[in-house]
Amino acid sequence: MPNSDHKLYDIAIIGAGPAGCAAALGLGQSGLRVALIDKAEFPRGKTCGDAIPGPAIKALENAFPFFEKEFQKLEKRQHITSSRIMLTKGRFIDYQWSWPAYNIKREIFDAFLFSLVKKYTNIDILTGWPVDKIIPGKTHVIKSEKTGQSLQAKMIIASDGAHSIAEKCIQNLIPTAHKQVFAVRAYFEGINLYTTSNFFWVDKKYLPGYFWAFPLPDGEFNVGFGMKIGRDGKASLNMKGVLEEFIQSEKMSHIFSESRQLTDTSGAFIPIGGKKLSYSGDGYLLAGDSAHLADPLQGHGIDKAVVSGLLAAHHSMNCFKENDFSEAFNISYDMMIRSGIEKELRKNRQRQLILSNFPFLLSFYSLIKK
Repeated sequence: MPNSDHKLYDIAIIGAGPAGCAAALGLGQSGLRVALIDKAEFPRGKTCGDAIPGPAIKALENAFPFFEKEFQKLEKRQHITSSRIMLTKGRFIDYQWSWPAYNIKREIFDAFLFSLVKKYTNIDILTGWPVDKIIPGKTHVIKSEKTGQSLQAKMIIASDGAHSIAEKCIQNLIPTAHKQVFAVRAYFEGINLYTTSNFFWVDKKYLPGYFWAFPLPDGEFNVGFGMKIGRDGKASLNMKGVLEEFIQSEKMSHIFSESRQLTDTSGAFIPIGGKKLSYSGDGYLLAGDSAHLADPLQGHGIDKAVVSGLLAAHHSMNCFKENDFSEAFNISYDMMIRSGIEKELRKNRQRQLILSNFPFLLSFYSLIKK
């Protein structure tokens, strides 16, 4: 790790998850001085469903010629061809995916993307470097109390997750009112389900929320429950208790009767999108969970994180080409997010609200689909 005390960079990417690594790969051969910063050391885990949607893989393949070859070497992945939504009275809805999708533990997938940054770029990587404070300016000052170091950057790409320190330091410039989901999950083995499909259960008792079971390699399953939290920032239910109740219920006995829980149940916030937000300002761009780009209907956000990271890299290069880092210039980044990602999220937010208020529509759809 280079000595980064007061070092000046063109771009600092804060957060080395899918959005940050996508941005780093996009800037890897730009000729700009770039730092990729993360509070953790890799590999590191993340509480989520471990689903890697097809659009995420497709975006990375289209952006980087080396990606497909490297991805084929990744062994710990489960190919998923469909999703099944389980309803009442034995009804269900199946969706077949047109693009290859995979379930991969985030500890593995994030470390894989991080390894590509190390292999295919010459940017500086600072791990174990938690950002505690950002002093905005024409040149931002980024400080880490833990390391006792600081650095400067003309541009920040903030991709440091649901509790973004970058967002907090510039929150006077962006809306803070946004919806979040809280999700809990644990790993199991011995579950009686197909291993090529992701399963969801919708129960009106637990709306607006749903349960899932996603197959992983070596006979493991990621099992969880997620739902919107209230305006007070708290879930209205005991999430871990609800998940345990669901697993032990009579209707699930044929699926979990021989199962064994492998890990403790852990929880995390998911900052969902679907409302018009600001994604940039003077000298900064927000990407991934920092920009609240998780899908309000399906819950995942990796595909949106990857795409936003790639867009942030592209726009940042334009900033340096034009020597313009202003809020006015960066509005074009917002327009790209709004016309693509946000537009889709708004539609799915509307669908989520409709299904939460009228859950019988899913059952009706399952009947007419047959």
